[in-house]
Amino acid sequence: MNTFTTAVIAVTAIASMSSAQVWPNIPGPMRHVMIGLDSATGELTAHIDPGAPAEMQQYPGQVYSGAASVLNDTYYNSQYGWLNDGFVDPGAGNAIWIEAISVSSGLNVYEGGMRPMAAMHSYAPIQGTAGSSAAWIWGGTMTHNWYAADSLGNYEATYNIYVGDAATGAPVSGFTTAQVTLAFTAVPSPATSATLGALGLVAARRRRT
Repeated sequence: MNTFTTAVIAVTAIASMSSAQVWPNIPGPMRHVMIGLDSATGELTAHIDPGAPAEMQQYPGQVYSGAASVLNDTYYNSQYGWLNDGFVDPGAGNAIWIEAISVSSGLNVYEGGMRPMAAMHSYAPIQGTAGSSAAWIWGGTMTHNWYAADSLGNYEATYNIYVGDAATGAPVSGFTTAQVTLAFTAVPSPATSATLGALGLVAARRRRT
């Protein structure tokens, strides 16, 4: 077998492996929590435009690749993201921390990143999920984490955003804090809703006959 043939086979194998990978769906438009910091006054702000709760959906039959498998058989959403509102500089040795202070039972959070780059996300449990620390260090760039639940229903997560030591997460004096609440509702998938609707129609027809 010559070198060219070997190279072609290798490239084909890699392409086949890549095409076989399945990553989570990215439904709905992005909704950002805008984080601002006035370095002169130490005022930290967080704002998100009002809107309906983000809908978490389940995608039956999909099995996700690698670490993304934590989302298998769950209702999930990644619309909410953290984004800097202008130039945010907490100072040398400091970072912006986002701490979960109130989370509905059954709501889990996994670390994400840029939405289109799902294959590069860590999917590590954060903000209290699976025994992780309630405080999560934000890298300062647009980050869309994954929010997931096992059951239908309404969920909320309230976060305290503060400037803390980059290594320990201990709050740093001289800065204000901000809070924001994210709302979710886990709803049946479109396929499930259509199936239930069809079954209901069949049942109604049987009752009339």
